Amino acid sequence: MDLKQIRYFLSIAETLNFTLASEQNNISQPALTKSIQKLEEELGGLLVIRDGKNTRLTELGQIIRNEFENIVKTQTRIKSLADNHLRAGHHMLNIGIIDSLGPEKFINFFSEFLKENPNTQVIVHKVDQSLSEDAILSGDLDACICTQEDSKNHKIKSLPLFEERILLAFASGTDFESEDEIELDTICNQNYFDRLNCDFRSDFQAIIDERKLDIRPTFQTDREEWIQFLVASGKGVCMLGEFSALIPGISMRPIKGLDIKRTASISMVFGSSASEAIMRFERLAKKYEWKKH
Repeated sequence: MDLKQIRYFLSIAETLNFTLASEQNNISQPALTKSIQKLEEELGGLLVIRDGKNTRLTELGQIIRNEFENIVKTQTRIKSLADNHLRAGHHMLNIGIIDSLGPEKFINFFSEFLKENPNTQVIVHKVDQSLSEDAILSGDLDACICTQEDSKNHKIKSLPLFEERILLAFASGTDFESEDEIELDTICNQNYFDRLNCDFRSDFQAIIDERKLDIRPTFQTDREEWIQFLVASGKGVCMLGEFSALIPGISMRPIKGLDIKRTASISMVFGSSASEAIMRFERLAKKYEWKKH
């Protein structure tokens, strides 16, 4: 069934007259009759009884009348909401950001974007990096801010934003805080907590193996908050991205001679199918001075 059939039936239910109903809907009476018959076939029972000039609803017709009226009201309300939204120039952006990227580098950027686009609402979602492309292609997300390499999918384009170093995270107030840089081998004497979702993890492990250092994790998890609470309480150390969102009680320092970095990028749909709002988002990201913020 479709909305036209529903509206035709409601006109008949209101007027109890096929002639008036056909005039109200600018349709011939035979076409209206055929439409009602098709609706009856789809529902499996008679909706209207025509007894000469008299027309009345069957019991089934009376039962579904209220439901059909609700459908039409909902459709009218949706159309009104859409019209008001478009007339006001409102837009909504759904942006995915991986959990390991903190807000520090993005606060001023989003503030500037919203200032330039007051009719745009931004919704930020936590996203699994491995699922980010599927979310973009399906339309669930307009863009994702991730740290993975350039996509091999020709439908996805990536815009590099900034680089982030790997740093040693430890409890504030410990001896590490007095150092400008930390020697890598000093970690051997610490409880090391392994972040399983860390982008730096494989590169860091390769360096440990190359230097034959005895750094073995005493605790492993993909739960960022668990790792950080353990570190903040002085139970051990971990590696974190330079711009990670930190809980209170954690300080970070670079490791001497360790030059591991990752690049944060915005991924989005390539081509003209992108919305005007996401294109403005991309233009600001291109000209934004990420190194200064």
